[in-house]
Amino acid sequence: MSLEYRIERHGDSITVVPEGDISLETVDVLREVLRGIVDSQTAPHIEVDMRSVGFLDSSGIGVLVAAQRAAAARDKTLFLTQPTPTVRMVLEIAHLDGILVRDPAVD
Repeated sequence: MSLEYRIERHGDSITVVPEGDISLETVDVLREVLRGIVDSQTAPHIEVDMRSVGFLDSSGIGVLVAAQRAAAARDKTLFLTQPTPTVRMVLEIAHLDGILVRDPAVD
């Protein structure tokens, strides 16, 4: 199993677009990508576009929460957008949808 990703820059935002499943087998890739962006980029806003993620397990949730906390500690924001129905359900069950997910239509 693999996790592919793209990184896009839009003004003062960086968007990470993971493609595949975020699980114990692939979570190290996402952890390193997000850590690198949070630690080294000057963009104050980091978006993780989840439209191409079919599955998210607890290890993936842990990486996303840790990345959001690390970003906040550096006065940056990190949020998820466009989660698939399966990913949204996992986040809702964990009561993290309101914490991690931002709806661009609200902005």
